[in-house]
Amino acid sequence: MENYLKFEPTQRKEGMKYKPILITDILLHIHKRPTISCGKKIKKSFETGTPGRIYGPIVSDNQPSEGIKTEGNIKLVLDMLSKDQDFIKYVLEEREKGCEVTIQIPRFGIPVFPGNDTNDFINSKHGQRVLRRLAKNKENSV
Repeated sequence: MENYLKFEPTQRKEGMKYKPILITDILLHIHKRPTISCGKKIKKSFETGTPGRIYGPIVSDNQPSEGIKTEGNIKLVLDMLSKDQDFIKYVLEEREKGCEVTIQIPRFGIPVFPGNDTNDFINSKHGQRVLRRLAKNKENSV
């Protein structure tokens, strides 16, 4: 049987323990390598009791898996987690212990901000050249 995750509003049950994963924001970086295993990173974060950050790849085809009915950037986060076998394994381990892993997302979506390295690049001489080239290409294509 293939493992799968359900992404739907949680119906809290009496006596059940929950481990919430709070998605606070998305920062856009230029030179960060994607996190190899989201599941291992999340597990370590729960063990140490400290917040963590996961880096994902920037993909051109960011179509989420079937069955995910959410909006905007939430699709990208849920799709990234649903494809990570270590995360699925972690969720199943916690379920066996009697604890449900939930993902909490801000009501109005996940805010997206440029990271510090992105701001530095945009304000640099080379970044300004890239922005001018993009603006010129946009004018030519219209």
